[in-house]
Amino acid sequence: MIKSELLEEKYRVQKKLAKESATAKEYLKRSRMTAEKVSKRYGFSLNYIELPNNGMHTGGDSATHRSRR
Repeated sequence: MIKSELLEEKYRVQKKLAKESATAKEYLKRSRMTAEKVSKRYGFSLNYIELPNNGMHTGGDSATHRSRR
């Protein structure tokens, strides 16, 4: 496995988020909040693309779905 300070920090944060999250949805929410905090701290912006709906989504709670309302 390749080791670097950046990767070690990434793995540390992933492990922490996994321990704090009871579900995958909660893990993703915490991941996004953490990424937003880091981007603000270091002065860069996050840009997300909108993926096409391929019919796999079964709930009505996605960010893509909410943004189209």
